[in-house]
Amino acid sequence: MRLKPNDTIFSITQNGAMEALLEFIKEWELRIEVEKISKKDWETLFSSYADSISDYHPENDHQERGAFLRSSEMLKKYGLTNEDITRLDFC
Repeated sequence: MRLKPNDTIFSITQNGAMEALLEFIKEWELRIEVEKISKKDWETLFSSYADSISDYHPENDHQERGAFLRSSEMLKKYGLTNEDITRLDFC
């Protein structure tokens, strides 16, 4: 078998990422004002999510939790609280 260097290992669309993150917000009852998140901040959150997919397993929302923890300071502008951050933390 010959490897193809241009083949993707995993792929997620922005729509897929947004659906996963919105579902996560709902499940964890985070009071984030998603309608106010700027395009730039969504892109930052998507990037954090992509990094978390590479770094964490999907069980117990670790990928989504990782994305929100990585972007916690930015997400405070939209309603994420220190209490939320403590709940989301892996420790």
